[in-house]
Amino acid sequence: MTLSPSAPSVEGVGKNGLPLIRTALRNHALVRAVLALFNSTISEWALWIGVLVYAHDHGGASAAGMVSISLVVPAACVAPFAGSRADGPRPNRLLGIVYGVQTLCLAAAAYAAFQEAPVVVVVVPIAVTTTLVTFIRPTYSVAIPGLVTAPQQLTAANILIGYFENAAILVGPLMAAALLSVGSPALVLAGCAALLVGSTLWSIPLAKLDPPKSFMTHRIATEVSVSRMSLSAVRRLAERPGAIALLIMIAGQYVLVGGLDLLYVVLAADQLHLAASGPGMLSAAFGVGAITGGAVSSFFVARRRLAPVMIGSSLAVVAALVVLGGDVVLVATLLLLPVMGIGRTVVDVTGRMLLQRAAPQDALASVFATLEVLTLAGTALGLVVVQFLIGAAGVRPALFGLACVLGLLLLATMFSLRRVDEIADAPVVAIRLLKSTALFASLPPIEIEGVARAGDIEHLASGSVIIHTGDIGDRYYVIAGGTVDVCMDGQVVRTMDRAEGFGEIALLADAPRTATVVAVTDVDVFAIGRVAFLTAVTGHDASRHAAWGVARSYGIDR
Repeated sequence: MTLSPSAPSVEGVGKNGLPLIRTALRNHALVRAVLALFNSTISEWALWIGVLVYAHDHGGASAAGMVSISLVVPAACVAPFAGSRADGPRPNRLLGIVYGVQTLCLAAAAYAAFQEAPVVVVVVPIAVTTTLVTFIRPTYSVAIPGLVTAPQQLTAANILIGYFENAAILVGPLMAAALLSVGSPALVLAGCAALLVGSTLWSIPLAKLDPPKSFMTHRIATEVSVSRMSLSAVRRLAERPGAIALLIMIAGQYVLVGGLDLLYVVLAADQLHLAASGPGMLSAAFGVGAITGGAVSSFFVARRRLAPVMIGSSLAVVAALVVLGGDVVLVATLLLLPVMGIGRTVVDVTGRMLLQRAAPQDALASVFATLEVLTLAGTALGLVVVQFLIGAAGVRPALFGLACVLGLLLLATMFSLRRVDEIADAPVVAIRLLKSTALFASLPPIEIEGVARAGDIEHLASGSVIIHTGDIGDRYYVIAGGTVDVCMDGQVVRTMDRAEGFGEIALLADAPRTATVVAVTDVDVFAIGRVAFLTAVTGHDASRHAAWGVARSYGIDR
């Protein structure tokens, strides 16, 4: 809560979030972290195209398929453990190490590719690079809260990361297409290595912002293993009607992602006879649809029933694959790939929102960790199916086969999906309230629903003291109705109404309340507990060391 007249305020923040972004851009540490992520995400999208084109050039479609599988399997094995490692006390240091190792591996792969080395020599260091990707996003969920210097910057960080990750879906494939048009796959790998040099240089200075050892929270000695936690979470999820079908459906649409990774290369080279930049162009077409799908998904954030949306979007993807398999020409491909991108993204986003509603809330993190492993398995399945069908019958049967797999998954789960809607509780009123606030308005749909699920509406009579100066802070409040006065030293310094919130400093900095807030009229407030507040906003089960940077910015000496 920012009450000092000279302190930044959330008042006057435009709906487009630009004032928040301008504030965030003054935080050099946050800018470095976001730029490092942007570079690495571009590299990730371009990397797959470069290595698959190299494999296709040196061994055809079968070699490209084997390479795809060899890149996915190690990542799937490491993914369950990446989150627990990222939750350690030195997240910024871990980012620097990960980016540094990725840079060295990609440089080695690029050098080998320039020397026309065997495919396996190029692929091994790239497999290390793609496996390390599983550490990056979990680590950012820990690192970002320690880099911001004001509560509003948590929202700004989400806005910036969302903008840049969506942009990378286009920029990465386009970069690969441009480099392939003037050079070779080795040049694409070199370009990816150069991007990761930037990520490494931007992230290394952030290590000094990690909390000192005296601030680190020790792990509980009785901590359960990742595998046992995930198994327990799945068992509890299975007790809820249709929830396992939902988990399968979300992971199943990654069959499309895995299959298309290989089909981009084979379609461009063998079917459409495009130039070297063809795979990048096809991937960018799908990326256009993915960005559009992300925007469309925001309209469903407060919708009570999401299963029909998932089913309809899945049918659109299957239909697009069938039509494309019937007539593989360039115009149809460029029109239908965006349709697949829209459908796949809508299924993914709405499915994760529905899973968040249906899963046991005290096992939510483990459920989503299990989902990430299943998505990698789905990606691998798509690669295997497409590789086998291309080798046995050709590209068109591969497209029909991919449609059949997705269609069978839909038939097997669609009736159970409707049952999930019946047991899922959508906090529609709370979502709409939070979407009207400056702090939460720009959060992605899944995160904003997480905040809505975490709190409760409380009714307070006129004259009630909601918080008192010097008290220990345990909740954040959003005004759902009525008016409150904020007082310091016995003076009213601010009046707050609906969709305004207070109490964030005590939560983020673990400090006593800095002001007294009194209800002027009868008031309804939406109250969110400290851990739930930080977990929902940052996407991480918050602990003291995650908020260290913010606490220090307020002069809290721990």
